[in-house]
Amino acid sequence: MKVVYPKNIKRGLLAGMTFSIGPLTISVIQMFVLAIGVAAALAAFNGFSKSGSKVVGVLVAIIILIIFIVIAFFKVSELWLVAYIAKLIRNNFFDAKKKFQVNYEKKNPLDIMIQESKTKEEKQIIEQKENKFDKQILTDIEKKWLI
Repeated sequence: MKVVYPKNIKRGLLAGMTFSIGPLTISVIQMFVLAIGVAAALAAFNGFSKSGSKVVGVLVAIIILIIFIVIAFFKVSELWLVAYIAKLIRNNFFDAKKKFQVNYEKKNPLDIMIQESKTKEEKQIIEQKENKFDKQILTDIEKKWLI
């Protein structure tokens, strides 16, 4: 059985829980993504600081943190990043139009209509019939009606 949720209702327990921090409203899932991003940035900084290049460690940590911030706050038409990427994949790859015949030359519909109209035009032959009314035929008709 498939359950369909309206777009304004968030699914799951964690998706509905939000916290207001100043002007921002952050959900629990966004906080988890940000926490993972901070942890990854800290790990990258620690890895580079142990080797002696702290400037490179700071740059890599900032880049990793920016990537996780974009992932956490990405929203296009009520779709989060994973749902948006899944929609792009579905629309661009799986819903491709099927081509059944591509090995023939496509003809112009206007040319086809012109050809059809030329074949349907028939020459009209006008025949003029001569009126052959004899006086005898007219008198016979009059007699039949008068009787």
